[in-house]
Amino acid sequence: MARSGSNKTTVSVDAPIMIVTDGTPVWHNEEWPRLFFGWLKENKFKLKGLQQCQGHLKLRFVDPKTATLFRLKYDEEKIFRTKKRT
Repeated sequence: MARSGSNKTTVSVDAPIMIVTDGTPVWHNEEWPRLFFGWLKENKFKLKGLQQCQGHLKLRFVDPKTATLFRLKYDEEKIFRTKKRT
């Protein structure tokens, strides 16, 4: 589920990612990032920044309007649950 951040331009999304002791991010599912970032590009979302956290990604968008639109589309589609898109 997408959760809003403190300044409303950030959104945290659950992701199959783990940060190991040396700070390196490791993906549990190698297709998830490809599908997710492809979907972001397909829907023309512009990111200002990205932070990889334990079990989720923190996305920073260029403005609050874009963050809200992302939340609505992402929650509506629920496209990244380990199933392949058809």
